[in-house]
Amino acid sequence: MGKIIAYFAPHQDDELNNLGVDICRECEKGHDVFCTLCTDGSSSFVRKFLGNGEECFLHPGRHVYHMERPEFAMARDREYRASCQSLGIREDRILISPDRAQDGSLSVEKAEGIIRDFLACHPQDEITVKVIMPASGCRQNPDHTNLGNAAKKLYAQGAFSHLELFFEPLLWGEPSPEKAEVERIDPENGEQRKKILKAVAAYNIWDPDKGFFAVGYHSVKDEFDAFAADPHTYRKIVG
Repeated sequence: MGKIIAYFAPHQDDELNNLGVDICRECEKGHDVFCTLCTDGSSSFVRKFLGNGEECFLHPGRHVYHMERPEFAMARDREYRASCQSLGIREDRILISPDRAQDGSLSVEKAEGIIRDFLACHPQDEITVKVIMPASGCRQNPDHTNLGNAAKKLYAQGAFSHLELFFEPLLWGEPSPEKAEVERIDPENGEQRKKILKAVAAYNIWDPDKGFFAVGYHSVKDEFDAFAADPHTYRKIVG
């Protein structure tokens, strides 16, 4: 029987901007860390932006990279995998649910099924599940909310050992979530900062010939820059 730390990310980049500090710490402790991606990320406006021929605010020239949803999702998955590896997750522990939803349509039922599928692969293990959950009164993507509610429901049913909820870093002037612990990287640990910045850089790789289109930075550049300047998150231990 082993101890497993299982993160569930609603979208590519949530494993970093919302969970990355904790992932980095858990990997350094030597725990068996998994991260499962629950949606395809194909609804991002960046898919059309990369093919509309307009001048880019990040790169010189015009973008003429037309991609259908599956190809765009694969490009986003490359960033996700590179980010997870940079944080310290083993390659065989970086998962993409075969039953993932199109982003924007992750229901509680679908999210519950994804978590149950993971649990079924580790029936004898002590598992701590870690997901994103909106703080009271804060606006948040419904995929985040439904994934968090699915995890809370399964935990209440005794489906796994421990549950931790993570609130989004404060990027929009919202008050600190009540009863949440602030987590930051250790200022004395240069390796942690190097891993975080390498993971951030994974979302800014521009190499179209190899399928990297800096989707993350085209989408939420300000969030990545804010996180890189002050890597932190808010954690609430449920049990």
